[in-house]
Amino acid sequence: MPLNYKDFFPVVLKSGFFSTEYEALPATVARARQWLGEAGVQVINVETVVLPNINSVEDASQVGIRTSGDMSSHWYQIVRVWYESPNPSA
Repeated sequence: MPLNYKDFFPVVLKSGFFSTEYEALPATVARARQWLGEAGVQVINVETVVLPNINSVEDASQVGIRTSGDMSSHWYQIVRVWYESPNPSA
């Protein structure tokens, strides 16, 4: 069975000019839990991952994420589920 992972990002609740409000971590965990109930996969591990300067699922899979200098950076806490899937499309 193939080893896979799926990332769950906090949903943007409100986006303004100077700030963005995200859902709380328990809501993100609830969405991961719902997906697990529907996907029929075998969970290997669930973890929270903190990543800098990402905007999408594709960004989270990059191996070189960089921050530097005096510029501000934004860090995001996501939920990552590692699983084995009997179904390749899960």
